Amino acid sequence: MQPAPLAAAALPWLADAAGFEKQPAAGWLKALRETGAEQFSQTGLPTQSWEGWQHTSLRQLASIKFHYSAEAATSDAKKLPPKLLEDSDRIVLVNGQYQPHLSAVPAGVTVMGLMEAVDKKVAGLEEHLVSVGDLQASPFKALNTAFVRDGIVLKVESGAEIARPVEILFYNIGAADRAPAVYPRMLYWLEENSALTLLERHAGEGVYLSNSYTGMVLESASRLKFYKFEEESPAAFHFSLVSVRQGKGSVFEGFSYASGGCLAREEYQNQLIDSGILSSISGIYLLKNHQSHDFTVLMDHFEPNGKSVQHFRGVVDGQARAVFQGKIHVRRSAQKTDGNQSSHALLLSPQAEASFKPELEIYADDVKCGHGATSGHLDEAALFYLQSRGIPAVEAKALLIQSFLNTTLEQLSFAPVKEIYQERIRAWLSQ
Repeated sequence: MQPAPLAAAALPWLADAAGFEKQPAAGWLKALRETGAEQFSQTGLPTQSWEGWQHTSLRQLASIKFHYSAEAATSDAKKLPPKLLEDSDRIVLVNGQYQPHLSAVPAGVTVMGLMEAVDKKVAGLEEHLVSVGDLQASPFKALNTAFVRDGIVLKVESGAEIARPVEILFYNIGAADRAPAVYPRMLYWLEENSALTLLERHAGEGVYLSNSYTGMVLESASRLKFYKFEEESPAAFHFSLVSVRQGKGSVFEGFSYASGGCLAREEYQNQLIDSGILSSISGIYLLKNHQSHDFTVLMDHFEPNGKSVQHFRGVVDGQARAVFQGKIHVRRSAQKTDGNQSSHALLLSPQAEASFKPELEIYADDVKCGHGATSGHLDEAALFYLQSRGIPAVEAKALLIQSFLNTTLEQLSFAPVKEIYQERIRAWLSQ
């Protein structure tokens, strides 16, 4: 048991979970919520003395009292941002709650609210929701588990190749007098030999806390392209955990663009549980003022002939802080693994910070794994060269930054979303 003061600090976060006791729910769901609440009550939020949290302070959360509400969330459709791609379908969640009337779902894909899926006893749902791992080591996951109610289940039927991209918009509305806490839980399930392109967008207004957990199941030979836009309100807090479980011959291409929120942490745990799997997660972060963003990634190789890629680059200005913690874990049976990891940051001011923690944990003999991490300032010689050719200093600086970030954008195989990311970068630089 943790010391009493730490446990007591956790109780205000769980106060609103008491309302679930009066609501009817499946026995396994009630047990899941109770387990999450019990584990979180013993740990509270992680501190900087925790392994993996040394560079991320949560002190800002202590000054705000967040509240969870089960009341129906509504939003004016006109207030929602336009679709990222015109030729796409869109699924909308407001404060974590699925909005069917604002959504359009393509053929071959089934989407329903999480509680609807529980009531309909969707096969396999309990298996994927209950297998939550070590909650004491993941307090935000435990807190999300204590509030399991909102979110969606998205399932792609076997053999379906969905031609149009699907955007999932998470739009959160904060209130000045009552900051909401949002705990969506998602399951993205691709059955055998299916394919889907997902654009997951996080945006909102005001002060709020978004703490999401997403389970992704890729059955054999399935392909998922997952592109995330973390563009939360400047006053928002964003914590997300994505757990990817890949079957034989499956392909996962993940990418995250992060520029929003005052404090954010994105965690990815990719399990390559069979042979011949390709799994990649890359990203770009653009931080300024006092923003803090943490990318934490685990690539876990179980079987032979797997390949994983982690490739992150970012720009840090003002007094902002960037954190990257990446690990490649190769089990004894995962021979002929190919794992690559790199992280690089540009610091645009003397007060900007970037912290890296690359790790390799290898138990197999026949592998090819490597990592690299650097941080530094713009090349003064290159900047001088561009200016000597008549390019103004501001434009020269922007060109060098774009060139630096384009190395990571080259990881993308879907040209339309690459163009959107490039537009975002140009807009950020123009500010």
